[in-house]
Amino acid sequence: MRAIEAQWNPANGFDHAAFSLFVEVPGKAGGSRIMPQQNAELPGGMSWHYRLRAHGWSNALFSSSGADADTEGTPVAPSSTIETDRDAATITFTLPAAALGNLQTLSGVRVYANAWDYDGGYRTLAPEPGRMHFGGGDGAIDPLVMDDTAVIELP
Repeated sequence: MRAIEAQWNPANGFDHAAFSLFVEVPGKAGGSRIMPQQNAELPGGMSWHYRLRAHGWSNALFSSSGADADTEGTPVAPSSTIETDRDAATITFTLPAAALGNLQTLSGVRVYANAWDYDGGYRTLAPEPGRMHFGGGDGAIDPLVMDDTAVIELP
């Protein structure tokens, strides 16, 4: 991160950012291309089986079962551990093996991450900026993604 803010003393050590991490497991049936509540589909033909949504006060992991454009999916436990190091400007998410079904290997697993803001839901988007929403788009159709990674495939 360029910098990590914690103005509101969040439990996870950072605020003003929400991260969505999508995990695709090779050979696993099912999955979804839809990014719930973000008005978008995953890039690169990717489908997710597990999705982490984390911000200063949440750390929620979901499977793609039951997920759609409005529904996050089925909750999965345990979720990730989050380590925030403000001095190094890093936030580390570690998913336990049990959360991913105790895979024998991570080879071929694909991951995509993006950031937006979250306050009881993804921060809304409108044509003009306002006190409690972002400006520059149509929140009903434009993707709620500010920064993202490429799809990363583990060797």
